[in-house]
Amino acid sequence: MRIDRLFRFPFKGLPAEEITTAAVELDGGLAGDRIAAFSNGTSEVSDGQWQSCLTFTILKNNKSLQKWSVSSQPPLITVTAPGVRESLTFDSSSQAGRSEANRYFTAHIPAQGKYPRQVVSAGRGMFDSQHSGLSFINPNTVKVLSAASGVDLDPLRYRGNVLLEGLPAFAEFDLIGKVMRIGEVRIAVTKSIERCTATSVNPTSTEVDVNGPRLLAAHFGHLHCGIYGTVLSPGQLHTGAEIIVEESSNEAAARVPRKSTPRYLTVVKHQEIDNGAFAITLRDPLGWISDHDEAGKHLRVHLSDPLWRNYTITGVQGQDISLAVRAQGTVSHRMSQLSVGDRVLASGPHGTVTARKVLRGRTALLTAGIGITPALGLLRHRESAHALTELRVVHCERGAGGTLFSALQDTLREVDVPLAVTHFNTATARPTVEQLVEAVRDCDSVVICGPEGFTELALEACHTAGLAPQQIHRETFASPIQDFSELIANYEPADITCSFSGKTFTWDSNDGVLLDSLEAQGLTPSSSCRGGACGECAITLLRGSVTYPIDPSASVEDGQILTCMAVPSENLVLDL
Repeated sequence: MRIDRLFRFPFKGLPAEEITTAAVELDGGLAGDRIAAFSNGTSEVSDGQWQSCLTFTILKNNKSLQKWSVSSQPPLITVTAPGVRESLTFDSSSQAGRSEANRYFTAHIPAQGKYPRQVVSAGRGMFDSQHSGLSFINPNTVKVLSAASGVDLDPLRYRGNVLLEGLPAFAEFDLIGKVMRIGEVRIAVTKSIERCTATSVNPTSTEVDVNGPRLLAAHFGHLHCGIYGTVLSPGQLHTGAEIIVEESSNEAAARVPRKSTPRYLTVVKHQEIDNGAFAITLRDPLGWISDHDEAGKHLRVHLSDPLWRNYTITGVQGQDISLAVRAQGTVSHRMSQLSVGDRVLASGPHGTVTARKVLRGRTALLTAGIGITPALGLLRHRESAHALTELRVVHCERGAGGTLFSALQDTLREVDVPLAVTHFNTATARPTVEQLVEAVRDCDSVVICGPEGFTELALEACHTAGLAPQQIHRETFASPIQDFSELIANYEPADITCSFSGKTFTWDSNDGVLLDSLEAQGLTPSSSCRGGACGECAITLLRGSVTYPIDPSASVEDGQILTCMAVPSENLVLDL
């Protein structure tokens, strides 16, 4: 592995300049990288210290910044606004120079807030990640993204300092927690980079030509491209330099935040069950599983085809995570071919259909086939059932009851509430709508998981029984299709009322997700990743309920929804 190309971004939010060599400092970045930034007026800023990117004018909230020109000989920076002949060269290290730059930027960039705007400097750079001053992009990963999008994506779109050579697609995620040695320089790889809408801008044409976050979320099931690094030992970087990976380093591990983001898990157990199903146990070498585990959550497996799929977690022991999988569909078939010692890219635990949210009062679990796994997942902690007063379980499968159904029965013996269990052998009889209506009648909560035909039957039963949409919870059993618009095509129109602004309108599936429709009405709700990972778009739902066609990875408080991934299940009243 080598350094292919080096880039410096002298002024935060503006384009890059290519360089061939640069020094790096301890806990810093490339010399001269992001040493100046322009506040956006939404809050007060202080000179000489790191501050959040949300306080600055940056590409994700002002796409015209890509049209600027910039070059530097640090601390001198030369900038040229689009459509303007006069450029400005200023000394970013002097107050007089920053004041001169402030007048230039103020003349060409409209204000966004009520506070005075300033050009400020930070000696070690105003990086997006305070403690990770270097960003690395793998061009082979970007090639896979290009193939999925049908757009030739320049790696520079992802605004990395270093382009890597000689690394397979997505293999950069395997470097997290390790140290890269480049000559005398040592860099701890701390985390993957969650992408925002800045990646929607073509660095050459300067136009928005693809929805960067949505591309990653829909096709690959995550929002990450590239990795961050923290300099442990300073020195000089140059193009063509060889990169050596130190496999084990406490120095790196101590700096890695414990996330649910993509990383490689190792197969430690693979066992055939019955009826085409198998149990697989994966180990997380970074030790993040227990930090995010909750009964009912799932693991998301990512393939570079691109394909991805959610699997309900049926058990957690330490950093080992167990799944039950049926070898049907491309991802599951690939999983069935894994052997002990193989590795797979995964993220999580994720999920909103958790025991804390859906096991309450009188609850019914309606499952079919391998859809029994959410029931196992929801009930795998004894405390998961503490809010239950009654539990009804209906399971359908071909045969008298396999290993997984037996495991569910064992689990149910630990549930100390009135219990009714019904098993349908679909080789001889299938449940009718009337039978399912009786199973869900007067329930406070219903969880449905199974193939499409069973899910439609169960939903019909819930509606016939008079259950409100917010009482019905569905697990997405099949792998999502790649075109997001197809996922929401069959949703019924809904009336949307925004209580604060007074705006009312009717949503339909052609409007896209809820965030798209709100923006089309001239509203400006907060947003960032637009892929369900950051939580920035969360708003309070005053009345009604929503569905997530692709389950978001971000968590929100009770009563809130993520507008960037939600579609209405019924009429809504929003606190907006």
